[in-house]
Amino acid sequence: MNTVNIPFDPTPKLKFSPVPISFIPFKNNEEKCNYCEIEYSKSLKYDQKYCKNCFFLYVQYITGNNTYLDVRINTNNSQCIKHKATRNNFYTNIKEWCECCSEILYFTQVVTIDSHYWHHIYVEYCKVFNYKELSSGYQISSEWVESTLTKKSIPILYLPWWDSRNRCVICYQVLKYIHQESNSYCQKWCSYCFIIYIGCRYCLTTNIIFGIADQSQCKKCKRTSFINIDLTNICSGNLIIDEFLDSTRIANRHLNLDYMNGGTIRSPIEVYSSVRKSLHLSIKGIAEWIPYSQIKNLKKIAEGGFSIIYKATWEGTYVAVKKLRDSQNISKHCLNELRSLYQCHDNNKWVIGCYGITQDPITKEYMLILNYAEGGNLHDYLRQNFINITWGDKLFILRGISFGLVKIHYNNFIHRDIHSGNMLLSQYYWKVGDLGLSQPANNTLSNNEIYGVIPYIAPEIFKGAAFSKESDVYSF
Repeated sequence: MNTVNIPFDPTPKLKFSPVPISFIPFKNNEEKCNYCEIEYSKSLKYDQKYCKNCFFLYVQYITGNNTYLDVRINTNNSQCIKHKATRNNFYTNIKEWCECCSEILYFTQVVTIDSHYWHHIYVEYCKVFNYKELSSGYQISSEWVESTLTKKSIPILYLPWWDSRNRCVICYQVLKYIHQESNSYCQKWCSYCFIIYIGCRYCLTTNIIFGIADQSQCKKCKRTSFINIDLTNICSGNLIIDEFLDSTRIANRHLNLDYMNGGTIRSPIEVYSSVRKSLHLSIKGIAEWIPYSQIKNLKKIAEGGFSIIYKATWEGTYVAVKKLRDSQNISKHCLNELRSLYQCHDNNKWVIGCYGITQDPITKEYMLILNYAEGGNLHDYLRQNFINITWGDKLFILRGISFGLVKIHYNNFIHRDIHSGNMLLSQYYWKVGDLGLSQPANNTLSNNEIYGVIPYIAPEIFKGAAFSKESDVYSF
């Protein structure tokens, strides 16, 4: 792991705990304690969950005057059967905790906000948690580490608080524990955008890793947490493919870290808002690595010079599977079709959509998983229905194809193989399919070679001109 060895303590006014702080959940939506299975209690303010039973055991174990928790404790200010005199109604020393008359007002370090509408509670939240007063005591740091998925640098953020939110800071998807059976319950991740949250139960701090890494170290107590995510079902093992698939989740993983290092502490709301502005969640959806074992009932329906098309089922849905011939040694140039499909993605409205890519375990050839066009192609449709087609039908067909071509050209791509066999009927609409069909996966054709269906090829192509948007229009 590539770390920068600069002394840094996110909470210099606190000591790290000699034993794990197990009474606070890492996901605030949980109902029962993961350790004693007793129902969680809630703080008097902001519904921060904690286990009274585990907290009481923790207080009994702690000795000395070191401050391990930044907490506000409230009493009912009345005569308690365990005290000779009435106590103050507000204190911070956990050694004064009484199971009969004490209640947690709030934990300053515990962040639970999941709301999309942070600005509505920003002022009150900062006021309660006194972040301006704590600016000299809480610090944020960051650095770059190597991704185990793409081998490229990814940012990691070291936060001085315990992030107990149950939704991802970027996409708001529900977070999952990396190992549900783990006894620590301090590693969670977003399986949609690949962001990992590692909590330290000795310091109540959180490291957020914006990508897949194999370990993370707490900046305060220096304990290292090893991260073991099963990559079998989420990556291909091919760096070229995995790098592309990763880019479809978060378009930009270059987090602006400069303002977070050595500056004044910002509230969690400001930090998370800034992260969301820096990291751009892809608006086109994601292209996935799909394990071949999930593809069922393959049936060959077509075959060409560069690919074989199958009909299959995936997650209960009919899909088209396109096996790219001779694609074992795939290169960046061989990803042209997958890249084109993704860049021109419009939720399968006018261009046939792509779910992702898989690999034949026997031939090692790669296969694209596409939306299935149940209505077939335009060539067959015209042959079977030509007599009954009205002018309204013709205009409807042309409308769908033209919208698809506009989408492709808008994204600065050239189809280069427009013909009736590549126009597909899906969900009652005509769509453009097979982007890059004429290009083999091993890219053996030269740029000036003529390929395609001859009647649809523009005349200038035969004179040596390159394929262009204009030649696409001619084909249309």
